[in-house]
Amino acid sequence: MKSFRNWTRHDMAKKFALDTKPSCEDLNHWLSADLPITDDEVRELKRLQSKLRENADIWNEQELVMKFIALIVDKVDYDNGNYKSFANRRLSGKIDGEEVGGDVDFMIASGKYEPEEPYFCLHEYKKEKGVDNDPLGQLLIAMMTAQEINQNQYSMYGAYVMGRNWFFLTLKDRKYCISDEFVATRDDIFQIFKILKQLKNIISNMIEREATV
Repeated sequence: MKSFRNWTRHDMAKKFALDTKPSCEDLNHWLSADLPITDDEVRELKRLQSKLRENADIWNEQELVMKFIALIVDKVDYDNGNYKSFANRRLSGKIDGEEVGGDVDFMIASGKYEPEEPYFCLHEYKKEKGVDNDPLGQLLIAMMTAQEINQNQYSMYGAYVMGRNWFFLTLKDRKYCISDEFVATRDDIFQIFKILKQLKNIISNMIEREATV
């Protein structure tokens, strides 16, 4: 079995004919989220943003997760009766007969005790410069594996974080789209939060469509 951490976009293009698209309707809709943010949420986002500005260049990966990413995700609150968030859980499967697997830093999936049907994967990576692996490739192979588990019923959603920079993705069949960076030390932090909140609506709509099939 080839681990997620050993896959690159180059590998997946050759093995699975994975390719990028300049524009995807699902991603465009997701990024255009314009949900309301309360005054309390604005104050908390500004507090976290101040910490990030001071520490983005010195935090290691665990510090970035504990002191910034996890607090924003908790503010969104993905845990309910239909799906919940999981951290560092194993995901494995077969893509065109190739066994792949690895631990996913963060995912949203159905399942009470273990992730069953994944809807969203997030991969975080501290370094903004000098990256010696392919964090986007690692995220994409996890998303492709989740897609196979879901029997390719709908688009997969994902994100990866490099320091202060957030990138959002959608994957459908063997084509994916990726956003420009959203910089959390700028006013982008409010749109990042809206995008994460919009994900709850997107997942709920997926579940409703499944129930009618």
